[in-house]
Amino acid sequence: MKAASLSLVILGMWTAVSSAEEKVLFSDDFAGELSPKWQRVGLTDEDVRLRDGALEIRLRPVQKGQARPMLRVDLPFSSAGTVIASVEVTASPDKGLLRGAEAGLSLTSAGRPEFTVRKTNIDGFQVFAPGEVRFLGQPGQEGDPGQYSVTYWPARATDGPLRIIVRGHYAYFQTGPTQSGEYRTLFHSAIQEGNEGLGFCLFATGGDSEEERWVRFDNFRVTGPT
Repeated sequence: MKAASLSLVILGMWTAVSSAEEKVLFSDDFAGELSPKWQRVGLTDEDVRLRDGALEIRLRPVQKGQARPMLRVDLPFSSAGTVIASVEVTASPDKGLLRGAEAGLSLTSAGRPEFTVRKTNIDGFQVFAPGEVRFLGQPGQEGDPGQYSVTYWPARATDGPLRIIVRGHYAYFQTGPTQSGEYRTLFHSAIQEGNEGLGFCLFATGGDSEEERWVRFDNFRVTGPT
C-alpha cells in the first residue's frame, strides 16, 4: 500500500480484560547481565548495552532490502496455543523517536519476523503501529490503494508495555496494563501455523540523523498457560 494513500487519524479505545493463570516461559529484567538465551542478529557489542537497570539498543538506519537487526530469543511454543510476550519500550523521553524510526517487539518464525508491533514516528507523530486498515471504497475497488485509510493511535508512556498475544494461529497487538489495569487491543492478523522455530525479538531501527540515539527496553516477559 502506497504511503500517499494513508490517512493519519489519532484516536484510542480502552478496555479492561482479565487473564487466565500463566506460567513464565522466559523473562529478563536486564539487571546485571544479559541472558545467554538472547541471540544478536545484525547487532554488534557496541549496539547493545545494559544501563541503569534496562536494556538499550542503538537506533540504526536500515537500508531497503536489508534484514532488520534484532535481539532474538527462541522458545518452545506453538502458534495454536496461547502465549503472551510483553516489554516496556521507551524512546528518548524529551525527543522521542526520530522521524521514520521504529522500536518494538516481533513474533519470529524460523528466525524471521512474523508479526511486529512497534512505536514509530510517522510525519512527526509518535504512534503505535500497525494501525487499523479500513476499506472506504465500493465493491470492485479492493485493488486500489487509494480506497483505504489507516488509523494510528498515539504512543504514550502511560499506555503501558507493548504486548503480542498468540492464540489459535492468530496474533494480537495489545498495549497495557495501564496504572489502572486496562489493556487496549489495536490490531490482529492471521499468522503462519507452526509448532517449532518460534520466538520473539526486540529491535530499534530507522531514522537518518547522525545524532546517536538509544531505545530502552525493560521487563521482557513471555508467558503461556499453566
